[in-house]
Amino acid sequence: MQETKTRSLTKTIAWRIVATLNSFLVLVYLSNILPTNLGKAIAMNITGFFVYYIYERIWNVIKWGKK
Repeated sequence: MQETKTRSLTKTIAWRIVATLNSFLVLVYLSNILPTNLGKAIAMNITGFFVYYIYERIWNVIKWGKK
């Protein structure tokens, strides 16, 4: 099944919002626990991996914009 351009654009914009929120929450809640920037970057990538997986699973259920 192919996606419409509108669906792809909507998913892209929504993902950037979700990813930004993930980064913000990691930085706010883990800034005292992880003192180094490397630790924060690793935490953001690990949480981002799981958040993206869930995000894609949700979009697979949504039928809107599929040809």
